[in-house]
Amino acid sequence: IITFIVLSLLFLLLILTSNEVIYNSSNARTSAVLRCPYISVAPMILTVWNKSTKNGMGCLLAYRADTNETKSVNCSERMTWESRPDYDPSLQIHPVKLADEGTYMCEVVNSDGSFYNTYALTVLVPPEVTLTYGSGGIALCRASAGKPAAHVSWVPQNGHSIENKVHHLNGTVTTVSRMYWINSTAINKRCLITHPTTNRTLSIDLSPSEYQFLNLCIRLVQITLYLSIQMSAKQMIRWYQTTFPCSRKGLWGKALSKELYLNDS
Repeated sequence: IITFIVLSLLFLLLILTSNEVIYNSSNARTSAVLRCPYISVAPMILTVWNKSTKNGMGCLLAYRADTNETKSVNCSERMTWESRPDYDPSLQIHPVKLADEGTYMCEVVNSDGSFYNTYALTVLVPPEVTLTYGSGGIALCRASAGKPAAHVSWVPQNGHSIENKVHHLNGTVTTVSRMYWINSTAINKRCLITHPTTNRTLSIDLSPSEYQFLNLCIRLVQITLYLSIQMSAKQMIRWYQTTFPCSRKGLWGKALSKELYLNDS
């Protein structure tokens, strides 16, 4: 009875085995090896790997011992035996790609019966991250084509941010976060990206003079938008000449874009 219980537990362990592989899209050498433990003393007759995916695209890789013959049906050339299948029936995928996600089941057949081992293969993709300070004076942090979606946060946090996520057909997600800081005197602005494969911090520096001058131009834009209803054309021209330094430094457009961005939000 004890022997039967031990064998039953080993069988359940084989059935429930799972494996997760982190795939780095910038590293073409990433491999996945799925083991197929064989604990029986009886000679192996047949080994079969079955792959099933959510979209129904599966494949089969088999080895028959009596004829020393292997067969592949609908499997990628990247999916092979790690070693000699009669010696070690482990499956190797090199390099791993997003399309390799799915459930893999190994079946070993001998005179004692069939033995199964199942893997759930998950592919994680680190995002490509960028931080820019746009012409509108708004910082933009982008985590492109990650799986799962990356989380974006900002330092300092005393600002107004908007985040959008774009889901791509291949299962990856692009996270875009836009931030405008309100009354912040901090020169260094940081974008923090959190992801299961990587944690990144990007920073951008604004010189004190540019930052203070930009805030001044924002205030001038607010005044201009208010006065434009009451001013004549000549008065508006004269007012624009007064605020010309903002335009000359390329900050007028930034200030206007920020003002419209905050009003629309």
